[in-house]
Amino acid sequence: MSSVPDLLTSTGKREKVRARSIRYLIGRPAAIFVVLATLFGLPAIVLIPPLRGADEPAHFLRAYGIAHGQVAPKLVDEHGRKGLFLPAAMHDGYDYFETVRYRFGTPQFNYRDVFAEYVRRKPAPADAAPVFLLYAGSEGYAPLAYLPYLPAVWLARALGLDFVMTLLLMRLFGFVTAGALAAYAIALVPRLGWPFLLIAMLPIALFERSIVAADGTALSLAMLVTAVSLRAACGQSAPLWQRSLWMTLCVLIKPSQVALIGLEAMVRPFSALLQHWRVSLLVVGPGLLLTVLWLLVGGADVAAWRMIEGTGEPAEHFRIGWKLLFLFEQPKHFLHAMLGSLANTYDLWRESIGGLGWRDTHLPLAVYSLLSAMFLATSLVRLDVSRRVRGRIVAAATVTVLGYWIAIFLIFYLAWTPIQTEFIHGVQGRYFTIILPPAALAIAAGINRGPPGRVTAAIALAGALLSGVAMLDAVIRTQW
Repeated sequence: MSSVPDLLTSTGKREKVRARSIRYLIGRPAAIFVVLATLFGLPAIVLIPPLRGADEPAHFLRAYGIAHGQVAPKLVDEHGRKGLFLPAAMHDGYDYFETVRYRFGTPQFNYRDVFAEYVRRKPAPADAAPVFLLYAGSEGYAPLAYLPYLPAVWLARALGLDFVMTLLLMRLFGFVTAGALAAYAIALVPRLGWPFLLIAMLPIALFERSIVAADGTALSLAMLVTAVSLRAACGQSAPLWQRSLWMTLCVLIKPSQVALIGLEAMVRPFSALLQHWRVSLLVVGPGLLLTVLWLLVGGADVAAWRMIEGTGEPAEHFRIGWKLLFLFEQPKHFLHAMLGSLANTYDLWRESIGGLGWRDTHLPLAVYSLLSAMFLATSLVRLDVSRRVRGRIVAAATVTVLGYWIAIFLIFYLAWTPIQTEFIHGVQGRYFTIILPPAALAIAAGINRGPPGRVTAAIALAGALLSGVAMLDAVIRTQW
């Protein structure tokens, strides 16, 4: 029979073990992210029906074209629209799922029946001719956005896989790449590992990493740039080559991310920026230069023919050069259109957290509200730097967030918006998930107070679990 002292000793040991376990977990948000992302992401890769992610058809074609040598799209149809020849066997599955996705939302529609019908279909003849398909917007993306998918395309071709298996393999390769970058950012960032974990686990972030798209990798690179910039500002190890590498990749993947060069301003006092301009140029210069070069090579083509056909307006209204002159002459037109778009702030907010599918799959309002509150709560952390450094961090992060907002609206104004309009066309909430890492940084540095680390970790974990469950539930409930 155990004595009271023995029981107390045993209880004390268990408490110490539990405390050490909690401290161990709190110090490893990157490892926990990998576990949670895998737990929810791998099922999502399979459960999200083919081409049911926003712009996934266009991104699939672009990745497939690059894998077959079309780095800079050159093939055009009789109207000058860029595209590629897709082999008949691959086109057979692609065309089937591209067609049926328009039936989403109709009575009795579900992907169980869609796949049953797909299995019963007769495949295209082996000797059928390739089919020319239009990129429809993805031709303007730099090849960098599609590098993770190229090995998957080559492997699928070597194994003779059909469209569905090729797409799933591409999703898997992209998911692993974007997830690894996000995990690295979570491991690198000082003090903000848990808010970064929550951002990377938001329903929209999980969804975008699980399909063939550029946004998942773009968010991971934005997290990395924020992480290394903060390390440098806090006096921690952040080699120049590393900051330059991640900034270059971040800016090159999507033109709107040029705004993130503003984060370099937090690295040293503003008064020293001119003195050390060469160092700053080494960080931000390569990305800016490569982006400009790609825009010149690719012609900044975003398939504006879709808007020309849809609106009936002259083609010149969608040429960036002409639109810049128009903007110079009538700057109030852009401001008026941007303010008109802000009337959709509610929808943009929801989509930035969890606008799934083709902006047609939504989560309960309570989920959006809870995740927003959790993001704000986890961003309340204390940075171990001086008030002057914190002020610099707040200024740089805030300017970056505002600059990104303006960049998104300006790009879509120049390339997509007709003259006769009350709002800017093409702007979607999922584009603004990118600014959450610098926004979290601005909140943390500005308030510099927060709950104990274990509370922040618990909130982030709860948000991550809620995000994963809500995302999978929405996919299964609405698609299957």
